Amino acid sequence: MGSYLFRRVLQEGHDSRFDEIRHSLAKFTSAFVGQATWVSLCLMPVLAVNSVPPSMLAAVPLKISDVLGLALFAGGYIFEIIADRQKGRWLQERREKLHDEQFMTSGLWSRSQYPNYFGEITLWTGIATFAAEAVVTRPVQIGLGLPGLTGKLFAASLFVSPAFVTFLLLQVTGVPLSEKKYDKKYGHRKDYQEWKRNTPRFFPKLF
Repeated sequence: MGSYLFRRVLQEGHDSRFDEIRHSLAKFTSAFVGQATWVSLCLMPVLAVNSVPPSMLAAVPLKISDVLGLALFAGGYIFEIIADRQKGRWLQERREKLHDEQFMTSGLWSRSQYPNYFGEITLWTGIATFAAEAVVTRPVQIGLGLPGLTGKLFAASLFVSPAFVTFLLLQVTGVPLSEKKYDKKYGHRKDYQEWKRNTPRFFPKLF
């Protein structure tokens, strides 16, 4: 997501999400603190695993939940990359006058209204799943100095990472801001309303 947004800012010269808040110190500070909190909470699972001595981490056997976590991470990562590249190519083609579509409804955007957010949330869920499974094992609990119930509660707390990402993207910054923007511009169009009605907001449809 970061690389996609960076390329978009380079191409467009600005980030429209900050057009209003950058002129208000209070709003800009809130956005800055929110993003700093986002990064800190997202890092929790990774920091937890990296805090374990390598010798103790090596003693942890691979389990099905580890495979599930890695699969969620890989699937979400690939899904988001494809979504971002499809959106980037679509925007580039519009700038080059290869089409005159005002909003994207093709590719993964025909499966989900926000496929990039689905991928982002899925990959962080995968990381938290993988890290939590490691933290509940005895060798890692000893390495972290968090035995028994304390270690299990700490492992559960690692899911704050995907939970916070989900909350921000679906309730605060991602979906609400995008939906408000596009509803205002295209809400009167029948094709836009049809796309919204027939396309899942988050979880992609399979058929």
